[in-house]
Amino acid sequence: MGKKYVGIDPGQRGYMTIERANGHYDFYSFQDNDLYKIGDVLAGLAKSDEEYMVIMEEIHALYGSSAKATFSFGEIYGSLKGLLIAHKIPYSLVPPTKWQKKIWINSDIEYIHKMVSDKPKKTINTKKTSINAAKRLFPSIDLRRNERCKNIDDNKVDSLLIMEYGRRNNL
Repeated sequence: MGKKYVGIDPGQRGYMTIERANGHYDFYSFQDNDLYKIGDVLAGLAKSDEEYMVIMEEIHALYGSSAKATFSFGEIYGSLKGLLIAHKIPYSLVPPTKWQKKIWINSDIEYIHKMVSDKPKKTINTKKTSINAAKRLFPSIDLRRNERCKNIDDNKVDSLLIMEYGRRNNL
């Protein structure tokens, strides 16, 4: 039985990815599942014979976000931490830049080109870069929220890559 990993991308549209046996994964959307359901899933992990380690993206207030959005984001983040503590599930918090640096490779990176103060500026498009990394690392996984969606869900992608970061680093 080895250790299994759980990746959490917090937020109202966030996701949780749970590593299961034989390369299978369970995905839970916070948009489609309330905290009671997520709590039940975490309770099941705590009672399991498997050893689980949760890796959750560490969040901070985002510059330019409204107070309401920041408060809502923090509320979900705190609730998730509380559920992990209540169920005595070990967890580690990782800043986005840290897991991205370990997971992304040069061929994954896509840039956004824009003008800032009349000078061209090139910044990394983190959503597209993570999607490229997930397609490379998990080619058989459907990265959409569900089969009715046309587009890839970047929150699902991030939770999967956060889980992979924990697995690679044997947290």
